[in-house]
Amino acid sequence: MDLVTRADLVELTQREPKDAHVSLFIPTDRSSTPMSVQADRIAWRNLLTGTESVLSQQGMRAPDIAELLAPAWDLHKDEVAWRYMSDGLALFLRPGWHRSFRVPVGLPEVGAVGDRFIIGPLLRIIASDRHFLLLALSQQQIRVLDASMQRVDELELRDVPTSLREVIEPPEARSDTMARLTSGGAGGPGRRAVFYGHAAAEKHHQKEEARQFLLRVNEGLREYLGDQDLPMVPMGLDYLVAMYREVNTYPHLTEESVLHNPDRLSPEELHAAAWPVIESIADRQAGEALDRFADLHGTGYASADPGKIEQAAEQGRVDTLLLGDQAWCWEGLPSTVPVVRLGAGGPTARCEQLDRTAGDTLARGGRLFVSTAPEILDGSDAVAIFRY
Repeated sequence: MDLVTRADLVELTQREPKDAHVSLFIPTDRSSTPMSVQADRIAWRNLLTGTESVLSQQGMRAPDIAELLAPAWDLHKDEVAWRYMSDGLALFLRPGWHRSFRVPVGLPEVGAVGDRFIIGPLLRIIASDRHFLLLALSQQQIRVLDASMQRVDELELRDVPTSLREVIEPPEARSDTMARLTSGGAGGPGRRAVFYGHAAAEKHHQKEEARQFLLRVNEGLREYLGDQDLPMVPMGLDYLVAMYREVNTYPHLTEESVLHNPDRLSPEELHAAAWPVIESIADRQAGEALDRFADLHGTGYASADPGKIEQAAEQGRVDTLLLGDQAWCWEGLPSTVPVVRLGAGGPTARCEQLDRTAGDTLARGGRLFVSTAPEILDGSDAVAIFRY
């Protein structure tokens, strides 16, 4: 899988007007069985054959077509590469330059030839992606993961205790003696030892041990994270998550938690468990953006008019672009038109307009949201809030 960033899409919006630009997309099967690999390679070959035909119809010489599409045909021949696909493949080519992405979302089977690349099929990744932290809480192991929809990386914690035994000494041999706080450990000075000899007090003491451990975890994370503003999803057994919330001072801990023991879960499994929390936050933010649009509609600071939005995006005036489900028109093209000639009008004209608008919005620092509602406002497939 390849990470697709906002900067990548902004780069793809940069044009070399005199050059032919080819954008290619197909869905792929990550199972990588011999049958699925063969099917993906056939689909890719058919898309390349259709692209060659369109380029030829536009008057490009056969040697130039072969040179332009050479990286795409090289990929077709690479049997190993097809065994390591994700859910979708995108390739962008212009003379002397190409870039490919294996992405974790399904893509339409479509190609486009023109004086620019199309980025619409990848917009769902950027619009839906959210950078976040995941705090895996356990008395045996504390982990913090840095993640987005497309990736997950475990952070190397510094000056943060990662297990209870880094803060609490193990019980001594005496049968009537419980564990005690040590003088060492990150996040603060040691505590005076307290001994309990009755079983009735043991549970209370263990709870206090866990609380002191989590207090030091919080203190270490406060220094480690600094002024970071990413949402952080807590994950752990319910009593441990509740206890951590009592001592937490990180201001962006999410209200939603994942109540599950994280000890035996891989980073990928932790990510899969936490992503729905981030997805719900993104949906809520999209709803807030839609409410803001409704408040500003009619004031001149917002519009649902495609022409006005496109012009404002080109001028750098779009603060927020909100796309509805029906805005993903590259996914709804008839299968009889697998390769599109940009600028030819017809069913792709609106797709191209949305592509330009979204590209200009991203390139000029605007925000992009996706609404899961069937329509945004009166059937509009995109609305915008203006900076001025």
